Amino acid sequence: MRVALAGLAAAFLLIVGILCWSKFERHGPRVSTSAAIQVLGRSTPLDFDVQSDAPGLRSVTVRLQSGGTTYDLLSESFPAVSWWRSGVLQKRLHVEPDLVALKVPEGAATIDVSVETYAWHLLPVSHTPRLTVPVTIDLTPPKVEPLTTQHYVRLGGMDVAVFRQSPDTVRSGVQVDKYFFPARTGLFTDAGVALVFFAVPQDLAPDVRPRLFAADAAGNQREMYLPCEIKPRHFAERTLAIDDDFLSRKVPEIAHESGMPVSGDLVQDYLRINRDLRQQNDARIRQVTAHPAAQPLWDGAFRRQSNAAPLSSFADRRTYTYHGDVIDHQTHLGYDLASLKLSPVEAAQNGVVVFAENLGIYGNTVIVDHGLGIFTLYGHLSAIAVQPGEHVKTGQTLGQTGETGLAGGDHLHFSVLLSGVQVDPVEWWDPHWLRDRVTAKLTMFPRAATPAGAEHNDEQARPRDSTPPR
Repeated sequence: MRVALAGLAAAFLLIVGILCWSKFERHGPRVSTSAAIQVLGRSTPLDFDVQSDAPGLRSVTVRLQSGGTTYDLLSESFPAVSWWRSGVLQKRLHVEPDLVALKVPEGAATIDVSVETYAWHLLPVSHTPRLTVPVTIDLTPPKVEPLTTQHYVRLGGMDVAVFRQSPDTVRSGVQVDKYFFPARTGLFTDAGVALVFFAVPQDLAPDVRPRLFAADAAGNQREMYLPCEIKPRHFAERTLAIDDDFLSRKVPEIAHESGMPVSGDLVQDYLRINRDLRQQNDARIRQVTAHPAAQPLWDGAFRRQSNAAPLSSFADRRTYTYHGDVIDHQTHLGYDLASLKLSPVEAAQNGVVVFAENLGIYGNTVIVDHGLGIFTLYGHLSAIAVQPGEHVKTGQTLGQTGETGLAGGDHLHFSVLLSGVQVDPVEWWDPHWLRDRVTAKLTMFPRAATPAGAEHNDEQARPRDSTPPR
């Protein structure tokens, strides 16, 4: 009898132990944010990570307390999968409340996150929120005021806009379809004046409408169309015949330099280079040009290579054929300039070298930062004579022309880039265009002193022409 009672008692204690282990929480639910939350705008995205021990989450509620009023932002329940648990031990919650629609007033507020679980408790459960975050509600977008009244851009070219922005602006620029060109501040003594170089890239339609954009820390945005006349243009079309000799010379060389595996099918390997590697190289260029010097480093029009004749121009539409069959289409961005074999390659303007190594289809390549988002690229070099971080002067030798990369013969591939986007170099070779479209706008207002630590040439000169902007 005693043995039976002892067995029952042991079984009872085991059941109680299992229930306690299953239904009592060892730790209360935890809530954290994936990013610091300080200011809420009209539709600021919020992410919360909620964690719980077994038996799991029952419900989570997110509320906003402002001006004595409670606003429900999110409520989510987790049904039980058995009599004692939901099994949901962690959950990321995402909410983008429309505070304007909710009529939340601006000013101080708090976000409260409350959590219930399927656990048992020996004492009454506290309904105190598991997370409380003090925030400021800001629903007013930043202000922008254009200071340049008309812009004229050729398709594939660029222009400069100057505008005034309110002090709460943290990000601004010009949006041109899928391309965003960031504005630069700190150039003028008036801290509220910003300047932005923007392009209408060659792959867009001429009816695109550039928009001036500004955002504050709360994510509030303001946009307005820039008065902009875009001149359409026709780009040259060329057919390039690819033969076996070219493939046998170029495919193994480029694959080796780029670390690409080869299949043994030269045509298919060439297509992977001309398509996939080209995209990878362009992504690398955008990465290299992501952090330009904060001041203009150039002084005057950009220099065209001495005694060089153009082999192809900007944005040529190329069709590639093999044994008479069309195998690919690509757009050639930049100018191909040819002189004597192994000619010196000259820096187009003052700047700082930011890249000097092999770059896939471009072969041995040098990229120079000229400030404010403007870069020049020199490709297909046979030799490189500079290194990253080196300050160069206009006309200084960067290397020698060659036929590395996808070059079919000795020449220089020259590109001008704005914020990683290739634009027509012809404009930067033209002193009149530079004076009217760039220099005039850089001299609209008194210039600020060069910020401490900003990249610049020792002989950096401010643009000196004061022609009124167009």
